[in-house]
Amino acid sequence: MRTVADIHEDITARQAKVSGKFGYFFVQWIKFRDHSDRLYEARGENGETYLQFRLMQNHVVESAAIFETVLTHWKETDQEARIFNFLNSEDTNGNGIWHYLADTLREHEGVSTLKIARTLLAMDIDFSRRNRLGISPLSKMLLPAPRWQSLNALIQTKHLSIENIEGAINERSKDQAQRNHLMTMIFTSDIEDNRGLLSQHVLHQAVQPQADITLRAATCRLFFEYVDVEQGGTAFFKLISIANHAMFDDLMRLLIHNTAETVNSMGAPDVATRKSYGQAYLAKKLLRRDKRGENVLFKALFAGKHNHMRKISSLLHNDNLAMRTTFRGETVRKDLVVDKASPAPCNPLLSLLLQQDVEGNTVLHHTILRNDVQALKWLFSGLAPNDMYAIIKSFPNRYGLTLLGMVQPEIVKAKLGHAMAAKAISPQRAKEIFVALNGADQDLKDYLDARLKEIDELATLVGRKEPLPPSFQLPRNAPASN
Repeated sequence: MRTVADIHEDITARQAKVSGKFGYFFVQWIKFRDHSDRLYEARGENGETYLQFRLMQNHVVESAAIFETVLTHWKETDQEARIFNFLNSEDTNGNGIWHYLADTLREHEGVSTLKIARTLLAMDIDFSRRNRLGISPLSKMLLPAPRWQSLNALIQTKHLSIENIEGAINERSKDQAQRNHLMTMIFTSDIEDNRGLLSQHVLHQAVQPQADITLRAATCRLFFEYVDVEQGGTAFFKLISIANHAMFDDLMRLLIHNTAETVNSMGAPDVATRKSYGQAYLAKKLLRRDKRGENVLFKALFAGKHNHMRKISSLLHNDNLAMRTTFRGETVRKDLVVDKASPAPCNPLLSLLLQQDVEGNTVLHHTILRNDVQALKWLFSGLAPNDMYAIIKSFPNRYGLTLLGMVQPEIVKAKLGHAMAAKAISPQRAKEIFVALNGADQDLKDYLDARLKEIDELATLVGRKEPLPPSFQLPRNAPASN
């Protein structure tokens, strides 16, 4: 009775002759004669232990009983070395206890399997050790669908890090786009199905004083760089909707810290160029858009997170970036582009505010659609009067509606009618927009009228017939601003 098959045949035959729970039976079995030695030494066809064999059979209750019994029995009989040797045993393919448990967790994630997992963690049995095919148990717990109860056990015992997760994903794919998709899939599932516990955990680790530059960089990649190939957004897009003030502040602090560390490594020749590099790096993270053309400000607006909008926009400068470089032995000033498709390609803040979705709406258009005058005020704060004037009167969406036009029902009706005639919009969508704008508060129109009046009066005061042209390029279909 030296093979797993022999052990299993004996246990099955003996158990058939008795009644009661398997756990009680197995306690008696292991104490009989030399059964303990035989259990310790027995291996299966692929070099697996009896515990691994039962896990492979998805015998969850029996596996839990065997696991608990061997720990207790070998400890009571002063054979604790056997416990660690038995649990660290690998089969001929390099699969250890965690590999077998991870396979079982795909179908049976419950009290018994979680108890085994927690005990293995307490004993510091490595859950990230790869088999001979280069696959770790962690990757099996993450893919194809995350096993959140088990992963949360890793989180609660502080065993799991973003570097563990990246390593597990790298095992499954060498293609960067695919890795990005898998990472965003996991963290999207975390936010939607797991209350964001994993996201909160890795973020908390990254903002601790003892966190190093590598950990912060990895966490920033997770939230701001890994792009979902299906929707086009990052994990940050999802987090905006669930993050409370403390969590969002941690995200912003992490991004600022990572930006400073990245710029330090770039060797900027002077302070001004250094600041421009920092802004360009931030813009690269914050100007991302999903496949609907929506950026982080859209997501914050839709979630009703006004403070998040203010903090995001406050990170970006409303100024054209430039850097100093050497050309033919002379130091020259060169524009630094942050978004070549933007009407203001060198201005980080304007580039963010003027990004348009698939209907040509900026986030400012959406404040009107959502009847949110407070958000509109916050987004306009800090803009130059001439830019604000042009945005209100001369920056239309795909249907020809400017901010000012959106608060005038007769213009809305006319523009949407033309768009329907040109088959640029469906009747259903036109109706949705008209209903939304028809319910706009008078406060929105009053606010826009007041801003235009102030800017006109300012132009008159300085002897101009009209405000200065905007600092950005107006669309080709822009209506006259006067």
